[in-house]
Amino acid sequence: MKHSYVSEVAYIVSFLSIVIYKHHSTLRQALMLACAAFLWINVAHAEAVDVSAFQTTSTMRDETKEVVGRLESSHYLGQTIADLDQNEFIADYMTDWDTQRMFFLETELADFQRRFSPSLDKMLSRGHLMPAFEIFLEFRQNVESRVSWVQKRLNEPFDFSGVTTYAPDRSEAEWPVSIAEANVLWERRLQFEMLNELLSLLEPGTDLNDLRELSPEIAKVTPDGVETTVEIEDGATQKTLDEALVEARENIGKRYDRLLRWVQEIEPIDVQETFLTALTHQYDPHSTFMSADTLEEFSIAMRNSLVGIGAVLSDTDGYCTIRELLPGGPAERSGKLKPEDQIVGVAQDNDGEMVDVIGMKLSKIVKMIRGKKGTTVRLKIRPGDGDPSVRKTITLTRDEIKLTAKLAKAEVFEVPAGDKTIAIGVIDLPAFYGSGEPGSGYNSTTEDVEELINKLKEIGVEGIVLDLRANGGGLLSEAIRLTGLFIPVGPVVQVRDYVGQVQEFLDDDPKVAWDGPLMVLVSRFSASASEITAGALKNHQRALIVGDKLTHGKGTVQAVFDMNRGGNWFTSLRPRKGAAKVTVQKYYLPDGSSTQIEGVKSDIVLPSINEYLAVGEGEFPHALAWDSIDSLEWDYDNSHVEDFLVNQSIVEQLQSQSQDRQGSLEEFGYLRENIDWFKARQEQKEFSLNLEERRSRRASDNDFRELMEGRYDTLAALNYTSDEILLNVTEEQNREHDALVAAQAQPADAADIPVGEIEIEEDAKKAAFDIQLREGLRIMADWIAIAQEAGESQALAAAPAGEPRS
Repeated sequence: MKHSYVSEVAYIVSFLSIVIYKHHSTLRQALMLACAAFLWINVAHAEAVDVSAFQTTSTMRDETKEVVGRLESSHYLGQTIADLDQNEFIADYMTDWDTQRMFFLETELADFQRRFSPSLDKMLSRGHLMPAFEIFLEFRQNVESRVSWVQKRLNEPFDFSGVTTYAPDRSEAEWPVSIAEANVLWERRLQFEMLNELLSLLEPGTDLNDLRELSPEIAKVTPDGVETTVEIEDGATQKTLDEALVEARENIGKRYDRLLRWVQEIEPIDVQETFLTALTHQYDPHSTFMSADTLEEFSIAMRNSLVGIGAVLSDTDGYCTIRELLPGGPAERSGKLKPEDQIVGVAQDNDGEMVDVIGMKLSKIVKMIRGKKGTTVRLKIRPGDGDPSVRKTITLTRDEIKLTAKLAKAEVFEVPAGDKTIAIGVIDLPAFYGSGEPGSGYNSTTEDVEELINKLKEIGVEGIVLDLRANGGGLLSEAIRLTGLFIPVGPVVQVRDYVGQVQEFLDDDPKVAWDGPLMVLVSRFSASASEITAGALKNHQRALIVGDKLTHGKGTVQAVFDMNRGGNWFTSLRPRKGAAKVTVQKYYLPDGSSTQIEGVKSDIVLPSINEYLAVGEGEFPHALAWDSIDSLEWDYDNSHVEDFLVNQSIVEQLQSQSQDRQGSLEEFGYLRENIDWFKARQEQKEFSLNLEERRSRRASDNDFRELMEGRYDTLAALNYTSDEILLNVTEEQNREHDALVAAQAQPADAADIPVGEIEIEEDAKKAAFDIQLREGLRIMADWIAIAQEAGESQALAAAPAGEPRS
């Protein structure tokens, strides 16, 4: 069965949340203690969600039953819930809350498995979520008890002179078997965190003998002397170790207060989403349940558009704080809001009641501020740069916001080639976005890239690089259409469902937007739809693949089953429902090979730190296996692109030239040293809890970083000159933004601008030194030169006898 486009259902090759850890969940990431710094709410505390609220509502019951039904009827594996290992499911769900296995006990795991495993499949089929709520509430109680223990323990002394070590990554460890064992772990955990805080507070390289204080913590470190301060270069007085200890205790105490507040604010709908996603992850890592709020965010990401006021918000000390105004949005156009202003109240329309939002969960505030286009929202603002007692009310009309920062963009580089330069265009594509419906008015990946190609052709570029290194996927239909911009016609991808039915998706439009040399830059973060495009272009010999050894290896297709579809006027009055995102197919390249696990292999491999990160598909639990199906055959007229078809001969020539540069250029030596240093740090599992030892190691690391930074600055001076090429919609938004800024600006002489601001401005303009991209550009320049030489040779060979040759 052949399809030239996707029509029946919105098939999604999902955005991939790349994380080093083996599970990925927004709530879980927020609970990470190892590396997250939580904000402390010392002004506005929200009340904990009441225990009685954790009940299965009728909406939750319907959603749960539909998720189970979709998994059993539509998932690629064709398994029932009863086929799953219920014990493993419960353990995974507990791990989703307690990623480092520090809050639960092994006895609690055994108890939950004993009580729930025998009947869990039946409860889920009936839509009951009692196990999810009971396990979460046990976790919440454990967090409350542990935070209380932490706060008491922080008031006691610490010994930083011993030989004890701590392994902060416990994601593969067992849960402690008893409270006593957990206390030992937490003792080391707190000592580890205290050391990290002290190392960040004390000046690098100073001698602890110059920071002596007669306190229990340091008596074993520096037992003699009384001097407590050291003068540093700028004349400021450095903290004493005792002062640093006080501040470290405060910082860690605030961190755990923030953790406690976060856990207490988790609502039943959050628990349901985590539980059902843990269920879907028993099938594969990309099937998920999305609550109504998550579904809305997912739709915004796909469309790169939302309706609201155009402001990026964050939670700071219990206040909803404006971090950024989006260009062209109502907030910026009003001229009455600016970054660091705080929203303390929200009201709907012109006469709605003003609701106090201090201490309110950020997601709730965002929901109140968003709404239908053309409607009014009133905000009570506490200015960020004035008297904290001042309040002002601002009325805004909601409008559609184009999120142009996430759209495709291009850059033209002038790459040296002998005694001249070659203009090469680079198209940076962060995702395969769109509405899934042609003519919807939303930005489309294919249309945007075609617009950029036309602009690059007008400039006269001789080669194009499609940069997919940070592209985690998106719409399957856009991946198919975009591939068609570079090939005349032919197969792009095959998909197979769990009953073995294979569909073939074609590009049937003979129009080619770019027939010159084409390169695709990839990395281990290039996933899903990116791999479809890269793999199809490689199969068609249409593009040279350059970058990491392999792409991510996500070869599955998800369908989003929106539970709000259908119904009538009465159903529209019911609470919004979420959606089930279920893996329904695996995809295969035209040659029949799957990209699942194995990804797309690069023709030319460049050194990369990514090779030492656990980010491939194979790192995820329950990832589907690799396989292959029959290859397709295709035959079309490619005469207008034959000069730049990729064959083994050209790959070997370009590979040889690149290898020579990788062995001789300073930037690759710099890169390899960074990779070696990073690899060594990645392999370290245990960390010393001795302050002197850690300071020595930190000083060594700082010396290395400073050396590398100096070399980086030297290398960055070699950057190629370039010009940015933007989409029309982005240029228009930027013009509106610049005009608005100019209109609102107060006249000022250059002498009125603080020197520090000028320095920051100049520092912000400092170009990144992208070694992989630079080598990609050089490879493209080599390819163009080889093609030109071949063309000249052919022209000479075809010249009539007697005609002069030059």
